[in-house]
Amino acid sequence: MFQRVLKTGNKAIKRHYSNKSEGKTRIFLASGKRTPFGKFGGTLKDLSPVQLGILSGKATLSDAKLDPSKLDHVIVGSVLPSTTDTLYASRHIGLGIGGRVDMPAYGVNRLCGSGAQAIIDAAHMIIRGEGQAVLAAGTENMSLAPHLVYGARFGTKYGAFQTKDLLMDALTDERVNCPMAITAENLASKFSVTREDCDRYSIKSHEKASAAYKNGYLQAEVSPITVKKTELSRDEHVRDNVSYEEVAKLKSTFKKDGVVTPATASGIVDGAASILVVSEAFCQKENIEPHAEFIDYAVVGVEPTLMGIGPSPAVSLLLKKTGLTLKDIDLIEINEAFAGQTLSVIKDLKLDPSIVNLWGGAIAVGHPLGASGVRIVTNVSRQLQQFDKKYGIATACIGGGQGIAVLVKNVKK
Repeated sequence: MFQRVLKTGNKAIKRHYSNKSEGKTRIFLASGKRTPFGKFGGTLKDLSPVQLGILSGKATLSDAKLDPSKLDHVIVGSVLPSTTDTLYASRHIGLGIGGRVDMPAYGVNRLCGSGAQAIIDAAHMIIRGEGQAVLAAGTENMSLAPHLVYGARFGTKYGAFQTKDLLMDALTDERVNCPMAITAENLASKFSVTREDCDRYSIKSHEKASAAYKNGYLQAEVSPITVKKTELSRDEHVRDNVSYEEVAKLKSTFKKDGVVTPATASGIVDGAASILVVSEAFCQKENIEPHAEFIDYAVVGVEPTLMGIGPSPAVSLLLKKTGLTLKDIDLIEINEAFAGQTLSVIKDLKLDPSIVNLWGGAIAVGHPLGASGVRIVTNVSRQLQQFDKKYGIATACIGGGQGIAVLVKNVKK
């Protein structure tokens, strides 16, 4: 290891870099910020994905003390077109945070991997020399997901108009006619995960998230917002006191005597998350202190009816690409789509549960589809610094049968 020291006025800022990466384009992550996640129909229910994205984007830039005019691009992950301006989300967010009119933007939709894909795309852009600073974000308002009416535009010859609930119907993979929750049930059967295992895991997720707030860990990434004179400073879906008795009495939702219940599934929430993806030269020029280095990523396809196992082969491929092993990985963030799914991944990879989701997961804080990828990358990046660890992986399953994983490194290691 060696250190570079930048002098800015009377201050000397130490930069930690590893000489193993000399000669390569290096990508850094800085100032990850997000809104608190609002529960379904809760405080944030009327804020559009664009409004939420602007709030998190401004918080990120403020944390970095970076003028938005210095951004080269904005990339936004979003899944459900819950409002008409969601189709313009990346561009409207870029302008809403104060970006230049000539600064381009685009959106990505890799379902639950959208936020992570935004970060990956930003890294690619910098590696190709197309920019030095990119705001990667994800945003979702699931409460605003509309009901659709088919046949209203041109009429229907016989019978009633066909209506669909975009939120619920989008959670079924129509190609294999399989709801996302059933993929978790399939995994639970395959990996011998019990209902009690899932109940206790979901309680632990809430306990860890609650403890993270009490210890002041999550406050570093959550930017409070005020809606109609109500300040929201923490995730509304997190519960401080959850008993096994109340969780165990809930009925399984999708399968008789199954493992998926309202308590063991990720929370349906509203929120946005943003992070700066920047080059080494930009960090030095703008005096930005990154909290992690982006190392590599992997994306894979898996059997759609076993969608939730996606993180397992994605992590395995990522390790193969980088020449690392699981013994080299200090911390892992798995997006908790379902408790049964997450436990299956832990079993399949033979992970030590003590290094997984240190500050709770989506079962507790919620899963705003397009934003979760940014959240978990930010989480594991901050955890590496908080606990003085070297390598971390953020990974998620993706509807339709995919998995995505991102490897980051503590800049001080």
